[in-house]
Amino acid sequence: MTHSPSSARRSRLPVAAFVAVLAILLAIGIIPRVTRTRALAAEARAASDTTLPTSVSTAVRAKSEPLDLPGTLQPLHEAVMYARSAGYVRHWYADIGAHVSAGEILATIEAPEVDQQVQEAQAQLKQATATLALAESDLDRWKSLAHDSAVSQQELDQKTAAYQASAATANAQRANLQRLTSVQGYSRVTAPFAGVVTARNVDVGTLVSPGTSGAGTGGAGLFRVSQTDTMRVYVNVPQSLVPSIHVGQSASVSLSEQQGRTYTGRVARTSDALDPATRTLLVEVDVANTDHSLLSGSFVQVGLTTAGMQPAIVVPANALLVNATGTQVIVVDDHNVAHYHKVTVGRDYGATVEILSGVDEGAIVALNPSDQIRDGHQIRPVKVPAGG
Repeated sequence: MTHSPSSARRSRLPVAAFVAVLAILLAIGIIPRVTRTRALAAEARAASDTTLPTSVSTAVRAKSEPLDLPGTLQPLHEAVMYARSAGYVRHWYADIGAHVSAGEILATIEAPEVDQQVQEAQAQLKQATATLALAESDLDRWKSLAHDSAVSQQELDQKTAAYQASAATANAQRANLQRLTSVQGYSRVTAPFAGVVTARNVDVGTLVSPGTSGAGTGGAGLFRVSQTDTMRVYVNVPQSLVPSIHVGQSASVSLSEQQGRTYTGRVARTSDALDPATRTLLVEVDVANTDHSLLSGSFVQVGLTTAGMQPAIVVPANALLVNATGTQVIVVDDHNVAHYHKVTVGRDYGATVEILSGVDEGAIVALNPSDQIRDGHQIRPVKVPAGG
């Protein structure tokens, strides 16, 4: 029996449909499995690849620059004038800003009580001198009588003692007169050295007393005189830089309001001991001020050279890693293997920090280290300029 073509086509349709359904089912089951297999393989490759790209920089020595420290200018010598005799200011001769020489009179004090005491002491000295002369004359006579045995030895001893007492009284009166004369001399207030008057706290008629200032001056004294031909400034040098400081060393002094001008000074002396509270050395720097352009009390910057000292190693601040074990950096060796180094940090310069120990010069350190980096992991370094 012969089959028609349409019957053959109808018999093949179920087979084709079955094949198509089977292919779809296979695709649904195999394709996701293949995709998962490929993803797992990619994850495995990523997990096995520990060469994380990491920015690195080089630990370098800091540049040897002068140490700039703040300070305040002070006169080389400064003295406050007080009264030594009681009275009223008769006249003053020097106002603030006046340049005076040593011994120049600044003011005179009218002290009538002291003048009267001097006159009284002079009269007492004359009386004591006359008594001494009489005692000496009597002693000479009694010595002659004793030589002729006209008087006893006891009477001679009494005349001798009377003469010695008179001599002691005369000496005491002479010393008292000298004291009062000296006090009378202090009625002239004089400059102890050449300098400039920086304060005047009295006026004509001001009442003053010995050892105190004028009334209403708040204990500031009558005058204040400063020697400003040479100025001095005290600075505190950190302990780490103390070995580079020595007496006679040159220093530079500059003021912000005098741009472009630098004064040359020298280290005059040091405290030779560290302040236990700040771990700093007190250093005095003297600077010449012949043109008097430096004013007492000015804020200045003092530059000290640190020659002879090896500068500290610095690394970028973002290389530091602070955790429970302390401050660390990740050092990358020649084989690009990361190693954790515990470090001691010195001064912080902002973008960079000093490393006192734990890192050698020229070491490669990781920047912004990732938590994925473990000790012994290999990384792929991306070079960043030192200090960047």
